[in-house]
Amino acid sequence: MNQEKIGKFIKECRKKKNLTQEELAKILNVTDKAISKWENGRCLPDVSLFAKLCKELDITVNELLSGEKLNENNYQEKTEKLTINLLDNLKKNKRMFIKIIFIIIILFFIITLLANKISDIELSVPYDSLIMKCNIDNDELTFEILGLSTLNTHYILIENDTEECYFFTTKIYLANKRRSHFESWDSMVKLIDGKKESFGYQHILDIDKDKRVKVYHTDISLDKIKKANQKELEEIIKKSNLMCEKKEL
Repeated sequence: MNQEKIGKFIKECRKKKNLTQEELAKILNVTDKAISKWENGRCLPDVSLFAKLCKELDITVNELLSGEKLNENNYQEKTEKLTINLLDNLKKNKRMFIKIIFIIIILFFIITLLANKISDIELSVPYDSLIMKCNIDNDELTFEILGLSTLNTHYILIENDTEECYFFTTKIYLANKRRSHFESWDSMVKLIDGKKESFGYQHILDIDKDKRVKVYHTDISLDKIKKANQKELEEIIKKSNLMCEKKEL
């Protein structure tokens, strides 16, 4: 179908009927802008309007889609040609529809895969003395998260002949952060008879009783800490939070 040809034909038939675009639009219950788009070949009328439009313009649907008046000699030929064109367009549209569905399915799987990957990203959780607790008792170091099991804790030990330095960092998966309210104290710690009830988790580590022990919480990458020289380590310590320590040897 030739949209431009059909548009010119609609315009010619409308003028022969002495109808303005506004008048035809009112009869068809559409806007005059819609009529203008049809006549300029920018789009075709909706199929539901074919019968009413043809009635008002005194033409047949075949003539509308052919974009010209048909006589007895060419009516059959034009009808057959129009039918073939419609079937061809239908076939092309079907192929296009299948391609679009296929692309949508591929995009769905890609988006799902990316969403899962993004959800596995860990975000740093700033140090919070209300929920991050440290205790050294005899030969044991206890690092505890109060109130939320969705936080992940990682640590690294840097030691020398006289001192052990533990660096803890706390993370949360992006997916868990979207579903949690770990920033809210009330959501992490229950108060029962004035006591804090832990429903998080603990790290319990054996320490060297013959060394001084310091425990820090940091937002700095543990890999960076592992590779740091003495001067860099001192700067990292300045930016970290000292949680607890054992000074006596």
